[in-house]
Amino acid sequence: MNDSRPSRMTLEYVKGPGPRRLRRYFLVGLVVIAPVGVTIWILRWLFLRLDAILGVPLREALGFPVPGLGIVLLALSVLLVGWLVHLAAGRQLLRWWNSALLRFPLVGRIYSAVSQIVQTVLGNRRTLFIRTVLIPYPTEGLWAVAFVTREDPPEMAQVLGEPCVNVFVPTTPNPTSGFMLVVPKSKTREVDTTVEEAMKLVISAGAVQARLSRPAGLDVESLLMDTREWRRKHQDHD
Repeated sequence: MNDSRPSRMTLEYVKGPGPRRLRRYFLVGLVVIAPVGVTIWILRWLFLRLDAILGVPLREALGFPVPGLGIVLLALSVLLVGWLVHLAAGRQLLRWWNSALLRFPLVGRIYSAVSQIVQTVLGNRRTLFIRTVLIPYPTEGLWAVAFVTREDPPEMAQVLGEPCVNVFVPTTPNPTSGFMLVVPKSKTREVDTTVEEAMKLVISAGAVQARLSRPAGLDVESLLMDTREWRRKHQDHD
C-alpha cells in the first residue's frame, strides 16, 4: 500500500526555510558583507581626509571642487620633497630646516619626537614591532601579549644587570594605547606567530586564534565548515 503522505523533503520545499535557517543565512551574509563595507568606509574616510588637505584650498581658489585632485597633488608634493632631499642642495636645506625647528622650545620637542617615531615606522632601518613575546604582566602567573620594540638596550641592561628588551603591551580592543615596559630577556617567552596575527588576537580580545597559516582575508573554509556543522546539528534535532 502506497503512503500518500508528502515526504519531508516535499514539506520543506513547500514551506520554505524555517526561521532558524533564515537567521543562519542572514548571519553568514553579514559575515561576508561586513568586512567589505568596513573596508570601503575606511578607504573613503582616508580619501576624504587626505584629499581635504590640499582640496579645500584648491576649491577656494578655483571656485568649484575637483574630487581627487587634492590627493593627487599631495602625492606629487611628497614625491617632489623626496626627490629634492636626494639632491645636495635639498639635503643642506633639510639640515637647516631641522636645526631651525629644534631651536624652538615646545615646537622642537614635538617635532623631534614625531620625527623619530615616523622615521622608525616608515624608515628602512627596521620595523616598529620586531617580534611577539609573552611577558608576566600585570603580575607573576599572568601572561600578556607584548611586542618587542628594541633588542638589548644598553642603558637599560646596565641598570638591570642583565640583557633585556623594550616591549609594548597593547590594550584591548584599542591597540593604539598601551604600556612601554623594560623586561629582562629571561622573563620573556617566545610566541611562534607573526606580529599581524598577534595584533588580531589583541583586537578581538582573544576571540581570533593567532596562527601562522591563517589565510589572508575572510576564512572561507572555516565559514563553510561552521555552516555545515550548523546544518548537520539541526538535521539531527529534527
